Amino acid sequence: MFRRLFTTSLLCLTSIALTAQVLDPLVVSVHRDALPLSHQPFVVDVLSASALQANPALALDDQLKASAAFRLFRRGGSLSANPTAQGVSLRNIGPSGAGRTLVLVDGIPLNDPFGGWVTWAKTSRLDLAAVELVRGGGSGAWGSSALGGTIQILSQPVTESTRSSAQFEVGDFGTLAAEISTTQVAQANAFSVRARGFRSDGFRRKAPASAGTIDRTTDLEQGYLELGWTHQRESSTTSQITVRGFSEDRGNGTPLQTNRTREFTVAARAQGTRDVFGSTARWSTNAYWQSQEYRSLFTAVDGTRASERPVLDQYAVPAEAAGASASANWSQENSTTSLGADARWVKGETRENYFRVGNNFVRNRIAGGTQGTAGLFVSHNRSLAPDWRLDLGARIDAWQLTDGHRTETNLTNGASVRRDRFADRSEIAFNPRLGVVWQANAAWRWQAAVYQAFRLPTLNELYRPFRVGSVITEANPLLKTEHLTGVELGTTWSNERASLRVTGFVNEVEDAVANVTLGFGPGFVPGAGFVPAGGIGRQRQNLDQITIHGFELALTQRVSDDLTLRADYLYTDAEDDATGRRLPQVSAHTLVGGLDWNPYARWHVQLQGRYVSDAYEDDGNTLVLTSALTWDMRVSHQFDEQTEVFLAVENITDKNLIVGRTTNHLLDLGTPRFARLGVRRSW
Repeated sequence: MFRRLFTTSLLCLTSIALTAQVLDPLVVSVHRDALPLSHQPFVVDVLSASALQANPALALDDQLKASAAFRLFRRGGSLSANPTAQGVSLRNIGPSGAGRTLVLVDGIPLNDPFGGWVTWAKTSRLDLAAVELVRGGGSGAWGSSALGGTIQILSQPVTESTRSSAQFEVGDFGTLAAEISTTQVAQANAFSVRARGFRSDGFRRKAPASAGTIDRTTDLEQGYLELGWTHQRESSTTSQITVRGFSEDRGNGTPLQTNRTREFTVAARAQGTRDVFGSTARWSTNAYWQSQEYRSLFTAVDGTRASERPVLDQYAVPAEAAGASASANWSQENSTTSLGADARWVKGETRENYFRVGNNFVRNRIAGGTQGTAGLFVSHNRSLAPDWRLDLGARIDAWQLTDGHRTETNLTNGASVRRDRFADRSEIAFNPRLGVVWQANAAWRWQAAVYQAFRLPTLNELYRPFRVGSVITEANPLLKTEHLTGVELGTTWSNERASLRVTGFVNEVEDAVANVTLGFGPGFVPGAGFVPAGGIGRQRQNLDQITIHGFELALTQRVSDDLTLRADYLYTDAEDDATGRRLPQVSAHTLVGGLDWNPYARWHVQLQGRYVSDAYEDDGNTLVLTSALTWDMRVSHQFDEQTEVFLAVENITDKNLIVGRTTNHLLDLGTPRFARLGVRRSW
């Protein structure tokens, strides 16, 4: 492993070119406390509110693709992807629908409690302060789900003055989007309302040569409402309560294939400072409760794509989650220490009808269980010498799986077909990390880190089978936890106008959960059941080990006060060690580049391109997803300090981005050319 790291790092360092110096931001997503980025031995992308606002993309996940390390399970975005395919991957650490990256909103998990995927519209866009992306498993303070990294969405802090803002957009495919946010301040209290509505007729996902008369657009409707109350009890103590509701109705490309999500969340937060042993300690507590219901209907389409029939009706997938955390952080002259504890409880199950005979389903299935996790963490960052810093930390977690069940019933006579109760399981996981930072001189900084992380399979992976077209994937209640060992070495060079960051990394994941092909239809496939003609039978299984190694190169050049160039490149070699095959959906090369230009006073132009190389749809490496280069652009005019009008176009060249391929070579495409006109106003 270390030989690979040395070779990778050498390749990185021979690729050095000039890149732009930025301020040293405070980052909270590594230690769960604000520390300067230059003190941390991990790669963290910090996307500011202004950078997100200027991005041409409409959806937040598409905006985060400004980082080459970011991707969803598939190449497409959340505007057209099924929610169960919106899991997040950083550095291509085993892309999957469940995701191996923890996504937080102000410390509260955004990942779906049942499946681990992320619904990106469950956030307020107008009040974002920044988004932090911690690449790799070095953010071990967060425990399970952060195996491949952490993304934290940070909201604007409540100020002492009243503020409001609104944004309206219209665009292709009958797209309408409106969002409003207002905060009213009354003495020590602040009351906020954030609301968002979105609808679109969507686009046809099937490629023209693959489409039939049954194919439709992927229509989408979303609604979001958040109410908040903040109280400043003392000059150093703040309490906050937030209530959030979300709804989504989505069409999946044919008349019958639809899904629906409803979610309700209550969260409470308190933070402040206190003098402890002669130093000022910062403390924070969080508590939350989430209730969610998801439903989805899957169909099988005939060979001519002229008709469809229902094959799986997941009429209810209820899930609940509750959690709490407490942490304290204090600084001395040359060091910062953080410690804390957290716990999370999740309960959920899938309720579905399947095996259709004639016009009726004749089988019912209910499967699910309960998860509980609790952990303690500690981290310490200190100066060893004027130019050296040490970063170390550890976390211990206890997890438990209980009430695992799967029952199947004959709907015609009520007879029990299957009644499984899975044994309760529990385990302890210990994950340390160690890193160093060397400030060689004013321009050069070096960092190195080694770390371990783990991920507990989701209830969805353990208990919920699913079907997409003719591809049938069975659940596996015996899945083991995933364990990652990672090491990285990098350097950053900067001056007043340019900066360069280069990092080499190696990640080894033991017992990685993957959809493993068991056989092909037509006929009965052991472990997957009956598979139709042209279909594939798969099951979620643990792979012995996968290895992901590669390097990153990020550069920025401020050509003038009005023009900045930037590029971010990621190379990854990700394969199953047992077979030598590449992991599905992983492109070896990802390159993001663009410019920010102010051609005239109050005018701003952002141009961004993203290239992805070939990838494979399947674990057998037989179905190729070809490379693609797409370009996005946004032009805006600032009328005054409060009002901005903009035109944004995604996929300017209308490039066919292949996001899916079946065994009979039917192609699914990503977003075509998509233009929007909008106005944003603050007051």
